[in-house]
Amino acid sequence: MGAFLIVEIATFGRIPTNVLNRVFREIEELYSPYIEKCFMGPILELPPRAYNKSRRQYNANTIVEWMFREITGDKVLALTNVDIYVPDKNFVFGLAQYPGRMALVSLKRLDPTFYKAPPDHSLTLERATKESVHELGHIFGLEHCDDKTCVMSFSNSILNVDKKGSAPCEKCREKLQAIFTTWVSR
Repeated sequence: MGAFLIVEIATFGRIPTNVLNRVFREIEELYSPYIEKCFMGPILELPPRAYNKSRRQYNANTIVEWMFREITGDKVLALTNVDIYVPDKNFVFGLAQYPGRMALVSLKRLDPTFYKAPPDHSLTLERATKESVHELGHIFGLEHCDDKTCVMSFSNSILNVDKKGSAPCEKCREKLQAIFTTWVSR
């Protein structure tokens, strides 16, 4: 089966080039042969109504809904530097339509400096890549995985992000293969 998907990477605000390049490369590598390529989409402005003044955070649901209405790409991953949440959680690292077209990842809590640790660009890159691969997995139809080393395992703390691997486990790869085989046969 040949590659057939193109993933657009958009940003809300400026994201460092090294983060974008690493995310591009890892997504293309980990989701090959399904993804033909990634390309840089637009730099977007966050919808003002997504900001919750009392929480000093942005509602991730509102942002993803806005993306769905305003962006026409088939599969879109947006990266941002703002802190995001969903109503029943204090924060989230990312959010995706499951399955769907849109995913969002925040780098805010993936940066060690958020936790008063020294800057560590390598660690930030690793975390951003894991969460980007994770949220795209949801777009493609993968659920959370019980295997804590799988990139699709749920992370409710930065420790969970650091413990999990950067790729889907064998079980999730098999599910992904079945999903894409179904897409191709349609």
